[in-house]
Amino acid sequence: MYPLKFILAKSDSFSKKEFWLMRLLYFLLCCFVFSHLAKAELVHTVQKNETLSAIASKYGVSANSIQAFNGISNPNLLYVGKKLKIPSGATSEIPYTVKKGDSLGSIASRFGVKLSDVCSRNGISSPNLIKVGQKIIIPVKGAIKPKSSLLPQSLIKTLSSIKPHAGKWKKIIIHHSATPVDDAMNMHRVHKARGMKNGLAYHFVISNGSRKAYDGEVFIGTRWKGQLDGGHVKKLSWNQTCIGICLIGNFELKPPSTKQLNTLEGLCKYLMNRCRIPKSQVTTHKLLHPGHTACPGKFLSLPSFVRRLNP
Repeated sequence: MYPLKFILAKSDSFSKKEFWLMRLLYFLLCCFVFSHLAKAELVHTVQKNETLSAIASKYGVSANSIQAFNGISNPNLLYVGKKLKIPSGATSEIPYTVKKGDSLGSIASRFGVKLSDVCSRNGISSPNLIKVGQKIIIPVKGAIKPKSSLLPQSLIKTLSSIKPHAGKWKKIIIHHSATPVDDAMNMHRVHKARGMKNGLAYHFVISNGSRKAYDGEVFIGTRWKGQLDGGHVKKLSWNQTCIGICLIGNFELKPPSTKQLNTLEGLCKYLMNRCRIPKSQVTTHKLLHPGHTACPGKFLSLPSFVRRLNP
C-alpha cells in the first residue's frame, strides 16, 4: 500500500482535478471516522476514594447526568471496580420502560431526578397512573430543562379537576368543523337546534383564532365536564366510549394551524395518560366511519400526527 504522503502529494500521474478530488475524499473519510469515534461509548472504572462528583468533573459532565445515565439511586454507594457509562455533553434524555413494581417516584429517585420533572417531560398529570410496559423519558438533571407543556397551566389545572369515569373512554376521535370561521358556543346552539339535548356534540373544541377565541384555545364542553356520552359519531356505542375533539377549520381546503396541532398533541397526550388510551386508539371520523364522511379533511394527516404522540 502506498504511504499516505504519496497519495496526497501532488503527482504528475494525477490531473489537477483528480488531485483535489482525492484530497476531498480523504477529508470526508477523516470526518466520518472521527465522528464515530466521538460517539463511541465512554466507560470509567471507579478507583479507590473516587466520588461521583470527582468523576463527573474529570469528564466535564454533571454528576446527576452520570447518575441518571447509569440508573444509580444512591450516589454514595459506589464501589471500586464499578464501570460507569459516561454520557456525552449532548446526552439530555434517557428512555425508560416501566417495569413491574415501579412507581414514578422510585424511577425518579433511581435516576436522581425530580418527580415533577419526569411528570412534566412526559405530560403525566397523576404520578399514580403509570402501567407496566409504558415508555417514558427521563430528563437528565443539570443537562436540560423539562420540556415545557403544550397546554397552558390554567387548562391543565381545569382538566385535572375533572375526574374521568374509570374504564369508560376507549378512543379519541379527531374532527374538523368544516367551517373556516366558527366557535364552540355557536356550534352548541346549532347542535341544540338539531335536537341534541346536551348541545355541543364534542367533548372539546380547539379554535383556529376566529371570532373571539385565540388560535389553539381549548373549549371544554359540558359533555366532558359531566362525563356524558358524545354526539359526534353515528353509532351510540361509539359515542359512549369515544372522546370527540373538534378543530375549527375546513381541512379539505387548508391544514390546521401550528398552534392547533400543538394543542391537539398536548390534549391527546393528557387524555391518553389520564384515561389510559393507547396511541393506536387515536383516530379520525373518516377512518372510524369510511365512506360516510371526509372529516377531518385531507390536510390533517393522522399518521404524521400520531408520530408526535411518542413520549
